Amino acid sequence: MRFRLPLLATLLLLAGTPARADITGIVVDDLTGLPIEGARVRIQATTDAPFVTGADGLFSLPDPVGVVTITAVTPYDSANADNYITGSVDAVAGVDTEIRLTSLPTADRVPYDPGTSTNCASCHFDQFSEWRDSRHAGAGVNPWVLDLFSGDGTPGGGNGYVFRDTHDPDDTGFCATCHAPLVDAQDPGNVFLDEVTEPYGLDGVSCLACHQMAEVNDDTDALHHLGNTLYRFPDDPSTPLWVWGPLDDVSFSVMRASYQPGFSDAKFCASCHQYNNPETGAPGQTTYDEWLAGPYSVPGPDFMACQDCHMPAADGPGPISSIGGTPIRPAEQRRSHEFIGATPPQLSDAIGLTLDAWVDGEELAVQARVSNDGAGHEFPTGVSIRNAVLVVEARVDGEPLAQVGGPVVPFYGSAAGGSGPEDLAGRPGRGFARVLEGRINGSGPVVAPVLFIDAEAVQSDTRIPSGGADVSDYRFALGSALVAEAEVTARLVYRRAWRDLAVTKGWTETPSGDPVETEVQAESLTVDLTGSVGAIRPVPALSTLALLLMISLLLAAAWASGPAGRR
Repeated sequence: MRFRLPLLATLLLLAGTPARADITGIVVDDLTGLPIEGARVRIQATTDAPFVTGADGLFSLPDPVGVVTITAVTPYDSANADNYITGSVDAVAGVDTEIRLTSLPTADRVPYDPGTSTNCASCHFDQFSEWRDSRHAGAGVNPWVLDLFSGDGTPGGGNGYVFRDTHDPDDTGFCATCHAPLVDAQDPGNVFLDEVTEPYGLDGVSCLACHQMAEVNDDTDALHHLGNTLYRFPDDPSTPLWVWGPLDDVSFSVMRASYQPGFSDAKFCASCHQYNNPETGAPGQTTYDEWLAGPYSVPGPDFMACQDCHMPAADGPGPISSIGGTPIRPAEQRRSHEFIGATPPQLSDAIGLTLDAWVDGEELAVQARVSNDGAGHEFPTGVSIRNAVLVVEARVDGEPLAQVGGPVVPFYGSAAGGSGPEDLAGRPGRGFARVLEGRINGSGPVVAPVLFIDAEAVQSDTRIPSGGADVSDYRFALGSALVAEAEVTARLVYRRAWRDLAVTKGWTETPSGDPVETEVQAESLTVDLTGSVGAIRPVPALSTLALLLMISLLLAAAWASGPAGRR
């Protein structure tokens, strides 16, 4: 009887509970009515693995609570005969559901007016606001790039190197390829950056500059849409809002959304941040390859793609649309569009500096270690004008000690003929950069540094790999002065442009208003020259008897050298 009562209670409970029911249905082509294989079906804004349809197009989803929105789409693949925008229906368990998917037009329309970022702001104001303050915004009118390309970005932009003044008239330099991609993609490689007038080109790397990239292939050394990226401008006048993205459940009647899983892949960023000189093969940017070679590309708990650092997830759930505030999505589906780069906090968190020093005979030995523990790529990365300089100093009573061993800051630490406090070439320290060399416009003498478009080879590359470190040793002469201690300092400075280039062009701040030079880390320590401090290696101390004996010998020597001694 003890067992029968709980069993009876359980049976009565089950009898009063409605039977579980799944959402079932079929995904079909809206035009032909034929079932679609490979469609990803899910309840919108969920994170469980989707149901993927077979050849019959049928699907089944677990029992939901109440009425839910069901979405379906196939991953975009240019090799497919048909690709689709995401479809959706409201559904309830126990009722068969049909989801009809609309095909994308197979032809593109050129010329094409995709609209500006303000078109996206009405529905995605938070993302627009973040992008507007990012370095992607306005890339088409970046004054530094224009200074280098046409000399008219800033008042001093015509000084020094100007691409259009030194190259053939029909040479575009491919600047617009990444800086005004929506224009250049419609005439690949043939757009002059300083002649871009279309509003969507002046927007630079805007919303649609990324979200109309339908595909990124494995030819990562090709320059953006000159071989690596497929832009799509579907030939349909009803809307310019044909978009691709990383979510497979975005469905909105005005915006034609397709699913492209490559948006979540680091390779997506390679479209602009990985390329070689198309003629010489010299590297332009290699940030993607640097990530591949580093520890964060290894699958596992420490894996991080570019997007994980530069587009971090939101702090909590919420919508991605400004209209209606639904659906509420989990934090990992809501990504920052600030495109956080080499800001002072990011640099100081990623790059470390440690310093050690000790007395070795009549010399002060110093060791500096710069570590790249937090960046997923080399330090520094990006375009070749980026560089960093480590400066090491040793002083006694405020006076610098003479360096007698160890490396010095290379030539790019100073402006030509510069002697100011920011001109650091020749001082004890290190430089971290990739220096490219080549002939300007393919003629004349080989010079360095040059931009990637003139590069023929790498002269030197001293950048620090992800997870790596640079250790450098220095020697300073102590001399015979009777002093108690020495002060040792080290500063690591990141520069967004070569010192000489910044001085020549008159650049005092970056296009986003940041300093041209950022102090990443600074360390100092005091070395007790008569004993030891902390972990500093000591100078052997003389005993009292030995000290008295040394004084006696010195007095005797002085007496012997006097007049009385000579007699």
